[in-house]
Amino acid sequence: MFGPEEMPGIALNVMEHWLNMDPRHKPVIQKKRHMGPERVAASNAEVQKLLEAGFIRECQYPEWISIIVLVKKPNGT
Repeated sequence: MFGPEEMPGIALNVMEHWLNMDPRHKPVIQKKRHMGPERVAASNAEVQKLLEAGFIRECQYPEWISIIVLVKKPNGT
């Protein structure tokens, strides 16, 4: 299985994600969802791994788009 640290040469236009938000539309604030301790630990570990590999970086976006959805893999991880 490949990790993000093994993909250093990907072009920015392929991997970069931009949120095209129309300033005329008012953002819809979603209800905050609380995750259990197992999910919090899994999401923190994955984010740390991606940050250390230089695959992602911190961006400043409105708070209303911060919902994370975790799904277990067939192998249980």
